[in-house]
Amino acid sequence: MAGNRSQYQEALKLGKTYNAQKEWKKAIGVIRIAIREFPTEPDPYDVLGKACTGLKQWDKALECYKLAARYSRGDISYLNKVADMQERLGQLDEAGRTYMAAGELQLRNNDLDGAISNWQRAVRLEPSLLSAHRRLASVFQRRNNAKAAVREYLAIARILEMRGEKQKALQMCRAAMRIDPDNEDILTAMELIRHGEEALREEEEEIEEETAVAEPEPAEEGSLVDTIRQMAAVFEAERQQSLKAKAGTGGKAPLDGTRRLAQEQLAEEIFRDEEDEDLLYGTGGSGLSKLERDALIGQGIDLQSRGQLGEAIDCYEKAIKGGLNIAAAHFTIGLLYLETGRTDDAKQSLMLAAKDAAYREAVETALA
Repeated sequence: MAGNRSQYQEALKLGKTYNAQKEWKKAIGVIRIAIREFPTEPDPYDVLGKACTGLKQWDKALECYKLAARYSRGDISYLNKVADMQERLGQLDEAGRTYMAAGELQLRNNDLDGAISNWQRAVRLEPSLLSAHRRLASVFQRRNNAKAAVREYLAIARILEMRGEKQKALQMCRAAMRIDPDNEDILTAMELIRHGEEALREEEEEIEEETAVAEPEPAEEGSLVDTIRQMAAVFEAERQQSLKAKAGTGGKAPLDGTRRLAQEQLAEEIFRDEEDEDLLYGTGGSGLSKLERDALIGQGIDLQSRGQLGEAIDCYEKAIKGGLNIAAAHFTIGLLYLETGRTDDAKQSLMLAAKDAAYREAVETALA
């Protein structure tokens, strides 16, 4: 039986008013009417959560915000309230995962700033949360924020080294080097991963002897140097901590429709979880890591949407050369080649795309 919409709206409005007046118990009493009328609407649970928060009933507030998030199908504002309450209750792992999920939704909605903010919250709560560091590295690289991207790649390298996966850690350092080839901090990190704390200490002692007379230059606050130097001390502590933890379409599609399909599939490639860690981190061959390819795909999509076709082509070419071999990429770059007059390149790429039946008719149309 359908609920009474006017009664629902009146109860919801009154509940919000009581909350604004800090009449928490009155708000709880009246909002139950709204929930009774429409039990799968998210707003009443949000109002109820605020009232429970006012009464310091944190557990009940958390459950209310979870219901609001569920019935809203993942509204970001409710997800953030869930994470905030989990953090308040000391459920840091759960809060980190919630912030991670919120960031994923924001990235899908192309809200990069919001996604970055939530992933940074996630790694603040759980510094070893690889998935958040990977997303941050990819998005920062997509935005050409070299300093931030390098910082995230080195954070990934640190976590991998702590797990004893040195080759993957070194590959992440190489990915950072491709972003900033002249960054000496990356070389220091690679040396640290290869030889450990002792090599770094000897190197620092040599530097101190050589520059004993010179005035030291002030270090940049929050620079990567500080992070790298802390890695040596952190490695052993994290390794011991880890050891303890272990102990305990059918018809003919229009060309524009197929173009949209390709863009959607490229976007989905960014979100695809790669189970093969060698492919994820780029240790399985001479190509790029999936993290780097994802960044290039994102850059290509952004540049293409702004009409910067030459720059978009450059990004897609690098991604394909680095191991991206899906029909959507070949179709997209093939059309861009056509638009920029590179007919021979277009034919080659489009014929590769035509191996996928979903693109075959659109390829024939484009080449005609």
